[in-house]
Amino acid sequence: MTRADLTRKVHDAHGGLTLAHAHALVTTVFQVIEEGLVKDGKVVLSGFGTFRVVSRKERVGRDIRRGVAVPIPSRCDVVFVPSRRDKETRK
Repeated sequence: MTRADLTRKVHDAHGGLTLAHAHALVTTVFQVIEEGLVKDGKVVLSGFGTFRVVSRKERVGRDIRRGVAVPIPSRCDVVFVPSRRDKETRK
């Protein structure tokens, strides 16, 4: 699902919103999640799941075309862990 698809779903679910307002709403939600991750490193949405920032260590990878070792620098990634309730509904 893309941001445009999500915007369309919000627009369809709430008939009083224009498409532009739905787009602004979706954009604002993503900005708030991003700001929370930058500030606290964790965003918990009850009943949905948790976004958190994890640090990945520097490691050595392989370039399979040339067969040489390639250093992969350390970085931060965002991971999502669904809530238990969401996990139970998928079974």
